[in-house]
Amino acid sequence: MSLPGCDPRTLLYFLQPFEPTIPAPGPSLKGKKVVVLTHVNPGAGVDYQALDRELTREFIIALRKKTKKIDVVEPDRVNAWVEAHPTWTDPSEAAKAFEADYAILFDVSHFQTEDPRSPDLMEGTSNIHIQVWEMAYPKNTKGKELKDQEKEGSKVYEEQADTTFPVRGPVSRDTGVSPSSFRIKFLKLVGTELTWHFVDHAPGDDIQDVKFNPNQ
Repeated sequence: MSLPGCDPRTLLYFLQPFEPTIPAPGPSLKGKKVVVLTHVNPGAGVDYQALDRELTREFIIALRKKTKKIDVVEPDRVNAWVEAHPTWTDPSEAAKAFEADYAILFDVSHFQTEDPRSPDLMEGTSNIHIQVWEMAYPKNTKGKELKDQEKEGSKVYEEQADTTFPVRGPVSRDTGVSPSSFRIKFLKLVGTELTWHFVDHAPGDDIQDVKFNPNQ
């Protein structure tokens, strides 16, 4: 079928049964049990406390909205494990403790919502190193799983996630946006962008929402 003045490629696009998506580069978490760990480096420049717990929470909230049949270990249980194991270095230790399939580690090297050089401006910047460890049975020379042995952890994904908000430039305090409202918005954005490493997302999702809730 052809219509006068209509590009057939455009017509085919609108006739597609689904929206085009950008595939996630990391492993699929559907149907898996997952442990999420967030570590904030001392020199990250964080201007408020409890970032590790808040970022973990926002990531899990966004992940659960986009992924069905996923079992995420409750953050309070993970926090209790971390406090009981202050010298842990291997994320797969947490995965083994909770009998999880994957352990996700967010290593935060930088996270700020204010530039000390411009106290009247608010701009969110973050640098987060992502690592994913999978628990799996060892295999023999023929590739068959040895289910009579314990599962072993191995790193299966590693990537850097950097976010700047807003991309169009800093927000002035004179606009009436409170620092707390700005921090909440930025946390949600970072948490959502981290899920893009594990779930497909639409191309338009990367258009930043710069509307703020005046009640926050």
